Amino acid sequence: MPLPDLLEALGRSNEAEIARVLSDARVEADTLLAAARAEAEQRLGRTLEAERARLRQGSERRRVAARRAAAARLLRARAALLDRVFEAALTRASVVLGWPEYASALEVGVRRIHELLGNDPGTLRCTPADAYRVRRWASDSALTVLPSSEVPAGLHCTADDGRLTVDLTVPVRLALERPALAIALGPTLEAIG
Repeated sequence: MPLPDLLEALGRSNEAEIARVLSDARVEADTLLAAARAEAEQRLGRTLEAERARLRQGSERRRVAARRAAAARLLRARAALLDRVFEAALTRASVVLGWPEYASALEVGVRRIHELLGNDPGTLRCTPADAYRVRRWASDSALTVLPSSEVPAGLHCTADDGRLTVDLTVPVRLALERPALAIALGPTLEAIG
């Protein structure tokens, strides 16, 4: 085969080889590009899901914090209302003087103090309005009954040169019963807002 024919055949063979290599390169490039796009979409999907989860967690934390803040405000308001109720009750402690239950509780208080002291002396302070009946109930004891305007209702006893004090006044009893009364008043206070 003459040289020009050989060169022409070689050129055609090179062109075919170049076309095949270019075709293979395009197929490989398309494959790589499709794989890269798929990987990018997967990464984007994971990133978006992670961001959604982070946003949901942040939203939940804010919701929980808002609920806690609302509950704290409600508890503070309830405590303030209870404070006002107990302050009003303390200012009206003398109202109980006419209640039949008060008279019964007062008599029980005198008897308990007498049992506690036995025949030992003590000073029993009460309201001037209660002095007569307290003296009557304490008549068979060594208790001295003193009317005192400082006692709004109930009894206050000192004995053993002041080393023993028994305070059964309405304000002290109310303070001692406050936790139980707060629980009992809770539903009522919540109903009135």
